[in-house]
Amino acid sequence: MDIVILDSALKHNITEDRILSCLFNVRGDKLLDDPPPKRLLAGFDNLGNALEIIAIEDDEQECFVVIHAMELRKQFYYLLGSN
Repeated sequence: MDIVILDSALKHNITEDRILSCLFNVRGDKLLDDPPPKRLLAGFDNLGNALEIIAIEDDEQECFVVIHAMELRKQFYYLLGSN
């Protein structure tokens, strides 16, 4: 599945490389039920920083669309778990 990173995901100065690294190192996933359904993913980037990423799976286009990325907020630390 392709990954599309929208400009909105870059507004917190998180680079595409950091986003991609985090997506390949996801430790936790939470479904957000506001339409359209989104996923909040928590993981670590290539620098070892914990990030949160919000993305939409677009089944029609067969891609994963990243709409938001930032440093992980404390309220979502539990998503890092102990995997």
